[in-house]
Amino acid sequence: MLSKTTTLDQHEIPGEPRSAVVRYYSLGALTELEADFRAAIHSGPPCAVGVSIELAPVGTRIQTLALATRDKVFCLLLPQSPSPAQCKTLRELFSNILYLAGFEFSHIIVLLSHTFGSNVTGYDLSTLALSKHRETATPGGFLNTKNPSVNARRINERWDGDTVRRGETSSGIPEPDYALRAWFTAMYVTLLYRYSIPIHFPH
Repeated sequence: MLSKTTTLDQHEIPGEPRSAVVRYYSLGALTELEADFRAAIHSGPPCAVGVSIELAPVGTRIQTLALATRDKVFCLLLPQSPSPAQCKTLRELFSNILYLAGFEFSHIIVLLSHTFGSNVTGYDLSTLALSKHRETATPGGFLNTKNPSVNARRINERWDGDTVRRGETSSGIPEPDYALRAWFTAMYVTLLYRYSIPIHFPH
């Protein structure tokens, strides 16, 4: 069943949506996620989908998979590895994505391919941010070089996580919001198109 629905807000990227609806799904609601996601990506012109993953505390298993358009984020919670039938549904879902993009994508695709049992392709936005200057090699820094009104520092703060882990096992380390990372990635690609930065997605 659908776990919960929340909202993300942003004021750091001018000209982009100020909010996005985030829907969380359990593995048992995978069919519902697929239907909602297909409706979102087919509701307008072909768009890039941002992807981000959260790993389980132990090992290299994916714990949360976040997929985002410019105004919607879909998060699949994976407390255990998906069944063969669920893997098939996920492969079909990804086959409908024309332009999949992420940061550190080479790492993400290895984990996705292992989880789904098939190859996953997309575009690594990290390659566009490569620079000898550390401040421009971040999501916020790179966008700021293309549009000075982009709040680079705030983007990077939110990207790295504003909230701190709590509880007995707290390490005081900021907790990244993977839904937000996927959403910012989707908007990032839109901005790259807007400022005529060439991106060549694999076919």
